[in-house]
Amino acid sequence: MKEYSNDEIKVLWNPEKCIHAGECVKGLPQVFSRNSAPWINMRGASSEEIMKIVDRCPSGALTYKKEQLADEMDADQPRAKIKVMKNGPLLVEGGCSLVDNVGSVLVGQGPYALCRCGSSGKKPFCDGTHLKIVFDDTK
Repeated sequence: MKEYSNDEIKVLWNPEKCIHAGECVKGLPQVFSRNSAPWINMRGASSEEIMKIVDRCPSGALTYKKEQLADEMDADQPRAKIKVMKNGPLLVEGGCSLVDNVGSVLVGQGPYALCRCGSSGKKPFCDGTHLKIVFDDTK
């Protein structure tokens, strides 16, 4: 987990959950740039603009916390919701933890994306391989 902060919000990036959908890079290239180090420039846009783009992250690899509310964010978790993406992963949102076969918690809460194609290199998480292999969920 990597953290990037300005005076108002903290953006958290979990590369293990990233499916490289590109919503961040397309949405605010002045903030999210694969060719820069660090790749997130928190001074490139307003906190409101950054939050809007982070909210579009389908896998939950990008999240944010408002700095003044960081300690209060876990209080009221919404119920879990699982969405099947056409020819893609299962998107898990809300208060749903993922536990492995020995009882270890892999993720404490959503959002995160689970592989359906069976070809991810980060199982059980989606890594975007379904795009490369042209996964068809009708077969």
